[in-house]
Amino acid sequence: MGDRSQETIGLAKGVVGSARVTAFGASIVAPAASVITALVVMVSYAGFASPLIVLITFAGSMCCAFSIAEFARRVPSAGWAYTYNSRGLGPAAGFLTGWMMVFGYAMFIPAGIALASAYASQLIAGEVLHVTIDPLVLFVVILALVVLVAYLGIRTSSAADLVLVTAEMTVIAALAITILVKIGPAHYPVAVFSPASTPHGQLTDITNAMIYGITAFAGFEAAAALGEEARNTRRSVPASIIGIVIMTGVFYLLVVLAEAWAIGRPGIPGFIAQPSPLGYLTSRYWSPSAVWVIDLVVVLAALGFVITASNAAIRVLFAMGREQALPRPLARLSGRHTPVVAIAFVAVLTMALGLPLTYALGGASTAGYLFAAGGLAVVLVYLTGNLAVIRAFRTEFRAEFKLWRHLIIPATAVVIFLFPLWGIIHPPAYTLMNLLPFAALGWLCLGAIAATVLRARQPDNFRTLGKVFMTSEGRPAEPARGS
Repeated sequence: MGDRSQETIGLAKGVVGSARVTAFGASIVAPAASVITALVVMVSYAGFASPLIVLITFAGSMCCAFSIAEFARRVPSAGWAYTYNSRGLGPAAGFLTGWMMVFGYAMFIPAGIALASAYASQLIAGEVLHVTIDPLVLFVVILALVVLVAYLGIRTSSAADLVLVTAEMTVIAALAITILVKIGPAHYPVAVFSPASTPHGQLTDITNAMIYGITAFAGFEAAAALGEEARNTRRSVPASIIGIVIMTGVFYLLVVLAEAWAIGRPGIPGFIAQPSPLGYLTSRYWSPSAVWVIDLVVVLAALGFVITASNAAIRVLFAMGREQALPRPLARLSGRHTPVVAIAFVAVLTMALGLPLTYALGGASTAGYLFAAGGLAVVLVYLTGNLAVIRAFRTEFRAEFKLWRHLIIPATAVVIFLFPLWGIIHPPAYTLMNLLPFAALGWLCLGAIAATVLRARQPDNFRTLGKVFMTSEGRPAEPARGS
């Protein structure tokens, strides 16, 4: 009875405002880290046309954000995409969505900690204390910090996110503005928005680059995970989701334009070949002595990302445990209204996966491999989420159906996301990095088996998946079992 009453109490209600919800979602996007990682790879495929790719993926992400916001207004839930797809596409699709989200987070959280530990070790040894600390030690320390912050509650976590994401974006934006001012408007060619400016002038240049453009925006939807804890959730969460995409889109465009115009089309190959492309620009337009700032930005961005990704994963596990799609103990809460069993599960999984890989491959390589492995799961969740909007507003919410909002916009997002899906399935070469996303297909097959077993053993629970969300009165709406 104690467990059940604690679950009924639920997550802490109305404890975070719009600014913190926005910071939460922006932290998992990790704009500064994406500029240093995903967008650099995007430039290697798109070349001088990189700003065009940012615009295309910006548009696709905006369409997707509008779709997710439509669900966030009507069924705010800690399970967000799991709940949304359960309502829009049915219990089986909802279960598989949550299943794939768990896979994605299982890749991304240790990847983020591995990246933070590698750069923190480098920073401490080089510019801060001149002391060598093994990245493995830092991996454990960072994970312990993330677990503590998650346990203390979303108010603490979102406050940390707000500080970290503001600091990281301010530094990189200041560098980009410095570059644009120094090169002057006379050196702002519009050819950066032409498809002909790609390295080979081919469609494959665009589709391959879009994989990494989409990756750079990925995570904005995580703000919906605070659907049960935000104030004025039916207004603040949708507004934050859309605001995050606008903020990061403008930021990416600013940075990529500064890069493209600073180095010019002939300078793209040399720029990509730099050990730290952004460090190269920092040295050139600020000072060689300021390059360490880029390492600090990566550490801050990775910390913010891990804190948010962990909290988002914990809430998906909590929501699925609450509805018994996953083991019910995952819904057990601490006295601080935090999902303590889900927190422990994420910590153990992160340690088991991330620590051995960091030991064997190093932090940077571990991050690269794990981020690549999770890419397909992200694209599939986005695709199905937009399809769910179309179906839900043609069935359950038919009275509210609007052609642009509930058909044209999500359909446009589906079409745009098919490009990176094609790029993942049909890469230019089947290297190890390009094959890693296919691990998600194996996990999807396991999920199909698990869904079949759940449907056979607990048919009543299965039929009501995705039915728990926050009512307008601020209470969880729980369905009657067996109804």
